[in-house]
Amino acid sequence: MSQPTAVRRRAVNPWWVGFVAGMASFLDGAAVTGNAFALVIYQHTIGLTPTEIGVLTSVLTFGVAIGALVGGRLGDRFGRRRVFIATMVLVVAGGLLPMLATSFWPILAGLSVLGLAVGADIPVSLATIAEAASDTNRGKILVLSNLLWGIGIGATVLVTSLTAATGRFGAQAIYGLVVVVGLVVLLLRLTIPESTSWITARDERRRGVLSVRAQTVHLRDLLQRPLRFPFLVLAGFFTLVSVPIQVFGSYVAYVGANYGGVPVATFSVVILLGLPLAVIAQVFFMRIIDTRFRLTFFLAGGVLFVVGYLVPVLFGINLTTLVAAVFLAGLGTVFCGEPIFRVWANEAFPTMLRGTAQGFLFGLARIVPAVLLAPVPALIAASPTVFFITLSVLAAAGVAIGWGGFHGNRVVNEFDHEDEPVDAELAAA
Repeated sequence: MSQPTAVRRRAVNPWWVGFVAGMASFLDGAAVTGNAFALVIYQHTIGLTPTEIGVLTSVLTFGVAIGALVGGRLGDRFGRRRVFIATMVLVVAGGLLPMLATSFWPILAGLSVLGLAVGADIPVSLATIAEAASDTNRGKILVLSNLLWGIGIGATVLVTSLTAATGRFGAQAIYGLVVVVGLVVLLLRLTIPESTSWITARDERRRGVLSVRAQTVHLRDLLQRPLRFPFLVLAGFFTLVSVPIQVFGSYVAYVGANYGGVPVATFSVVILLGLPLAVIAQVFFMRIIDTRFRLTFFLAGGVLFVVGYLVPVLFGINLTTLVAAVFLAGLGTVFCGEPIFRVWANEAFPTMLRGTAQGFLFGLARIVPAVLLAPVPALIAASPTVFFITLSVLAAAGVAIGWGGFHGNRVVNEFDHEDEPVDAELAAA
């Protein structure tokens, strides 16, 4: 077996890397959530039309998905550090345009850049975190990155609540949050060196070393053994659990207002008060994720996720049942949703495909729900009961695929095997 190339680098605390790189998730949550609020404010202050708001919302959503597809591959080809510094520059530029704009086209240009930059940053930053960590803390730090996503949403809601009544300045403050945080993160990322794993894989490939990490670099490798199985499992699992999460999040207030007599303002306040519970749950999961109880909590979370959507079916649509659905399903996804996906997706692929695979999986999980959002009001109008049952069925299917793929050690941790000769891993598959 060939020995990995020795790579000298200054020691950096993996938790520091996790925080700085994980701020990509903060910006993702802040940008997507904040844009929804800001465009409504601009509708009443600079005269955006409903059609323009729809276009601008779609541009950001699809930009994040496309950016993930491209950014992950670039991070594997040219290095993590180059990409996550370039994307943060683009995040700042993309946030400045809608912050300063007074018409549709500059906002469109800015949101296009912002979406692509945020999307491209996510798989690269997560690969950076995973490669800086060890087997004893990798899961914890990746869950921390997902926690930062929720904090980004909370920060945006707070800024909106404080400034929405000020007119155009309220929208500027929302985009300004993205710009200021982006600038700070850009400076902090200058302290993060290139990933040792990536440098080692690059150098081994240049020398012709036949290790898994040096030779498993092509897109086609994702659909060949041994990576095909985890790739398809993660694609099915993450896409299916993402659909009910995003669809329900987009329309729960709509359902409450139109079918449960629940004012949007009342519902929003109740949900906002529940955010600390989500933070506590993720902090707890950080203590579990790197232990043998990972799959036990995944299965328990899956039950809550599936059952949560059935509460309004069983007890009718009202404030109590909708809040119960939000809390039960939301708590469940802490254990069976994106946090554990981030861990699995980094463990399942070798260094030179780690970003590529995640970029594709994140992109797919963003595009599919975005496409399905448009016909949802018609489904709700036909039968709110069928709507909730459909969400529950999709959730159950996603959880079943995840459980079927990852229980029983059916997927190997590539961090433990990628320095082996490539033929040895293929023979063992």
